[in-house]
Amino acid sequence: MNLSDTLQRVLEEPTPGDLWALQGDLLAVGGDQEAASKARRVAGDFYLYLSDLISKVASRHHSQWAAALATASVTSVSFHELLHGQVDAFKQLLLSGAPALLEIGSALESVKAWEMETGLVHYDAAWRLYGELWDISTTMLPVLPLDQRRACLDALLGPVVSPDTPGNVKAILLVKLYQVVLAMRLAPLLNETG
Repeated sequence: MNLSDTLQRVLEEPTPGDLWALQGDLLAVGGDQEAASKARRVAGDFYLYLSDLISKVASRHHSQWAAALATASVTSVSFHELLHGQVDAFKQLLLSGAPALLEIGSALESVKAWEMETGLVHYDAAWRLYGELWDISTTMLPVLPLDQRRACLDALLGPVVSPDTPGNVKAILLVKLYQVVLAMRLAPLLNETG
């Protein structure tokens, strides 16, 4: 068990596998069990966020590919029909234009649905991080007035909950925030093993 090595990997290129390993490391750690429990909670939230995000990205890729294939199949003219002259290929392509447009529209709606579903993953992560950051800030800055604490956190997480921020930017911001929060939660444990 080496928390600092695992943390280093998570800070450089986080993967669900490293976060899973970190869970085991944290369960086996001695000493400050409260700090280990808080770090484990953040690692678990980060693990779920990354796993969900990776799954959604793969799903989107497969949905887009399936939609492209379906669209192509609507506009296709069979090789057999071309060889035997049974169908005027150009006429067939023209006639298949309307169904193809409908299929393309369907594919675009599927992508929009994916964006909405992935947006929920981002909002859930932002909700969890807000609470963690609030808790950390009350420990590190106990005299900060509540309205200022809230304003700072709202500004920090504002882009993540804004409908105007692209999904990929939200993902980058959330991963960076998870990395920072996890490092802060692990700091007391790293100082113990130091």
